[in-house]
Amino acid sequence: MKKTALFCGVVAAVATAALIIGLRTAGKADVHGFLGPGTMLADVNVALEVLLVIGLTFGMGLARKGRIEAHRTNQTIWVAVNAALVALIMIGSIRTFKLAHWSDLANAGNQIIVVHAMIGTLTFAAGLWLVLQMNDILPERMHLRGWKTMMRWTLGGYWAVAVLGIATYRAWYVE
Repeated sequence: MKKTALFCGVVAAVATAALIIGLRTAGKADVHGFLGPGTMLADVNVALEVLLVIGLTFGMGLARKGRIEAHRTNQTIWVAVNAALVALIMIGSIRTFKLAHWSDLANAGNQIIVVHAMIGTLTFAAGLWLVLQMNDILPERMHLRGWKTMMRWTLGGYWAVAVLGIATYRAWYVE
């Protein structure tokens, strides 16, 4: 069943990448989005991140019901979607963000962006580690013993990143 989870994850990542690349290729990435003042690409990113945290939370429910294979597949899919979003949207976006001086951190919008990037980086790494472990891609010696606790903290991290991502959207496009 691990092959099924990995296959589904790859398909989800490729579909997400195709959507993003398709928007850029068609010249639609920077047009007015559907959520408000942001671009189409920013709106797609926010919408997929909200679906992502809902999907990961649903996956937690699967694990609690003992449906471990379904949990593995679900979590692998959503972490793969997140990997595509990080690689194709978020890294490029954060690279355009520059602080000229430390005093720029006095601005609440800048603080949100920095905290979002920091928590997002840690959460992304933890989510990827957990998926690699649960699909037996990591060598046994690299497996974590407290993986259930890490799963809980990582889900909390994804929720925090989603909320901060919405706040970042507001800081970039609304205020």
